[in-house]
Amino acid sequence: MIYNRKCILLTVIIFLFIGIGQVTLAQDNTQTQTGAASWYGSKYHGRKTSSGERYNKNDMTAAHNTLPFGTKVKVTNLANNESVIVRINDRGPYVGKRIIDVSEVAARKLDMHGAGVANVKVEVIELDGKAIAAGDPIRPNLFTIQQGAFTSEEMALEQTKKLKAFDKNLQVELKAEKIEGKKVHQVRIGTFESRQHAEAFNELLKEEGLEGLVRES
Repeated sequence: MIYNRKCILLTVIIFLFIGIGQVTLAQDNTQTQTGAASWYGSKYHGRKTSSGERYNKNDMTAAHNTLPFGTKVKVTNLANNESVIVRINDRGPYVGKRIIDVSEVAARKLDMHGAGVANVKVEVIELDGKAIAAGDPIRPNLFTIQQGAFTSEEMALEQTKKLKAFDKNLQVELKAEKIEGKKVHQVRIGTFESRQHAEAFNELLKEEGLEGLVRES
């Protein structure tokens, strides 16, 4: 049982780190993606999005799995060349290989409301309030697991040893920061391309009492 769990754990680690490398490379090389887009409307109207905002089907917004919240992108329907500019404020889509979920009003302007899905081009035009020039690198939001914060460096190192004993291939970072004038040693685990991956890995750590808090890295 322990051997099987270790094998699964190692497979997850390898998959996550390979996946991170591929996503980062793709975003660094270009600000443009092409693929399937879908939309979401009345069913989700008023619900809280991943950014904490309430979804409004009449706002020009969209969900994307890696771009930072607040990023503005131009979405072009490749079938009719209709374009809209939307702001990323949610995560998704989680169906197949779709690359973006646009709001209902954006879907209508793209003339994809009836079809439900369209082949689109997504171009990043503004990041963190700044216009993006061609060739500028775009990095997705990455996540880590903060396993603990200690005023004692010795205790932090001891926790790091426990994590390495759990799995020697685990990426563990010890980072010192000043919080309210006091030096605090944070123990962070891994770098994940999505919150979902980090949460899944945190569940594995929970079995050993080593879970932490998932946060953006």
